[in-house]
Amino acid sequence: MDSLKLKVPPVVVAFIAVMLMKAVALITPGSAFLATLPTAIPYLIVILGFVVAISGVVEFRRHKTTVNPMLKTEATAMVDSGIYGYTRNPMYLGMLIALLAGMFYWSNFYTLLICPLFVLYMNRFQIEPEEAYLQEKFPHAFADYQSRVRRWL
Repeated sequence: MDSLKLKVPPVVVAFIAVMLMKAVALITPGSAFLATLPTAIPYLIVILGFVVAISGVVEFRRHKTTVNPMLKTEATAMVDSGIYGYTRNPMYLGMLIALLAGMFYWSNFYTLLICPLFVLYMNRFQIEPEEAYLQEKFPHAFADYQSRVRRWL
């Protein structure tokens, strides 16, 4: 399983999660309650996820370091300002927030079952390898950062 570490781009993982959520919505009963909610809710949640993720990208750009998690060796700075003062992984958090919108979009509580799978996959195959690299490249700064800021929220 270690062969999956940093191999699948996070956007692809999020897309697969969306497809799994759709499959779950097709084979499980929907929620009458969720169906009565305003149709704008999932779109607003996706926008919120997009804003969170893009704020991470913007902060990386400000520090002139790579946003591509597949190119960890190109990291030139450890970013801990802006949104990184609240979450160590705003891009992945933004994806998770966008995934939560699926529950409202498909009016189906069961679709939420995919979200913990997304988090588990991202923790194991994306975040842990990235953090190991950061710990190696910025040992003191990253250890301090880990003690101040949570991985997700």
